[in-house]
Amino acid sequence: MLEQTNRFALFLIALSLIAGPAVAEPQCKKVHSHLFLEADPTPTCGSVIDLCATATVQGSLGATTDFVGTSFVPTVDTEVTAVVVLTGDNTFHTPRGDFFTKDAIVLSTIGDGEFSEVDVVGGGTGDYAGATGVLAATGTFVNGIGEGVIEGEICTAR
Repeated sequence: MLEQTNRFALFLIALSLIAGPAVAEPQCKKVHSHLFLEADPTPTCGSVIDLCATATVQGSLGATTDFVGTSFVPTVDTEVTAVVVLTGDNTFHTPRGDFFTKDAIVLSTIGDGEFSEVDVVGGGTGDYAGATGVLAATGTFVNGIGEGVIEGEICTAR
């Protein structure tokens, strides 16, 4: 009986070596928060298009952000719609670590400066190391100040 128990134990050890380490399923969290935005007038913010902004995020996600614009592109219809496409890199600072997003924004350059954006989560630090997900925000941004809502999901290994 002891020999059979030893064989079974060896079988389990071999099986665990073949299968490799257990990988935890990502933990996903729904986000629904309010944004308070402000342009960063610092000429040395690091943006190739001289456009940076900060935000305070309040709700299921509590954070501050640093946005650095990477492109500002009028479309063939901008003359009629007054809408441009803006992209950038955003860092969300939370008490549990930072996470990074690549943002694609459609922005009206007239009126209340309505915007809509998609932010793709791509990694981070602390609890957000390896984070994934997608956030979507809508709101207004005019004269360097704005507000809106941000919703979506962030998935982490923890």
